[in-house]
Amino acid sequence: MSKNLKINVFCSIAILLIVSYFFGIGLQNNAKEIEKAVLSLNQPMTKIVHIEALENNKAIAFYEWGTAPEDYFGIINLKKDLFGWHLMNGSTSATPKEYKIGWSFSDLKRDFSNYTDILYGKIFDAEIVDVLVNTDNGKQYSAKIIDDNNGEKFWFLITDGVKLTGSTITARSQDGKIIEQITR
Repeated sequence: MSKNLKINVFCSIAILLIVSYFFGIGLQNNAKEIEKAVLSLNQPMTKIVHIEALENNKAIAFYEWGTAPEDYFGIINLKKDLFGWHLMNGSTSATPKEYKIGWSFSDLKRDFSNYTDILYGKIFDAEIVDVLVNTDNGKQYSAKIIDDNNGEKFWFLITDGVKLTGSTITARSQDGKIIEQITR
């Protein structure tokens, strides 16, 4: 075997091993990697309540942190590369005590190419089963509600070009009764 052929075979095997290594990293459990990235914020009593995958290798993690009476709810935008999940941006706010539904707004345009706005918040009234968002241009959207199986719920609406600032958020019971209505 010629010297050049040996060098080519060796380099090919080395490249294959390196690519396999990074591919293996990419197949690690995404939820655990995302949790590790969120916990790197070093906020006390952090608990991830939901991960919403968006676009290729990007996600939003919804999380709580702190202890009563100063507890917080927020989101973290994350991006995955060859070395794992990394924080891009985030937003957190104190849990409102005077409302039956929490709400926050975040602009997604700088981190996501296909998504522009998000409204989200915790649900504090067990009767709330439906959250509607009426935009200032007259369109109505139904928010996604997540139950964390511990009796706690939260809601969110992500849009791909629909402006959510100035929207009215309506929380309703099973029979359609309005429990809370907030103009954002």
